[in-house]
Amino acid sequence: MIRQLLVGTMLCATAVFGGTKEGGFSGSINPADFQAAGLNRLTPAERQRLDELVAAYRNTAEEKVRRTAEADVKAAQAEAKAAQAATNAAKAEVQAAKAEAGETKRESRGFFAKARVEVVPGTMIEYAVIKSTILGKFEGWEGRKVFRLANGQQWQVMNAGESYYTRPTENMEVEIAPARMGGFWMNFPTLQTRVRVRLISEK
Repeated sequence: MIRQLLVGTMLCATAVFGGTKEGGFSGSINPADFQAAGLNRLTPAERQRLDELVAAYRNTAEEKVRRTAEADVKAAQAEAKAAQAATNAAKAEVQAAKAEAGETKRESRGFFAKARVEVVPGTMIEYAVIKSTILGKFEGWEGRKVFRLANGQQWQVMNAGESYYTRPTENMEVEIAPARMGGFWMNFPTLQTRVRVRLISEK
């Protein structure tokens, strides 16, 4: 496509500037125009000089068109490379996002597989802890508040009678771990408090 553009541009230049017949510019003019322009009054030497000047102008114009065409081709090639690079970068980002999502799901499945293990009283069992942040502004909770986490999970307060209020905080850090007698605790390390929650969505 780019090569065709260059060839087409050069053909146009030839059509505009290269239309003289053998014998130079003056020899390409029909007799009526030749006489109307007063060229019949020129000496052979003057006609030859005129033909040389026209030929020089034509060559300069053709060279200018050729350089412009080459610059256009290079610009088109640069744009095509930039577009391909952007496409490749977008594909890489998609692949990375898919890989990260898959890793998160595997970690989540592993956590809940451990959480389902029956806890025997008096036995110390160490479980994985989910660490994330609450999306948006956190001001505490009341009723069956639903917390939406940055990892895509949604957790709901289990006891509707509990409430807690604090100053608004963006992206509050939380840690979720299984409770010894079942269920889960959502811990707020910076507030040194926690609330019992249940998972309602992993997406």
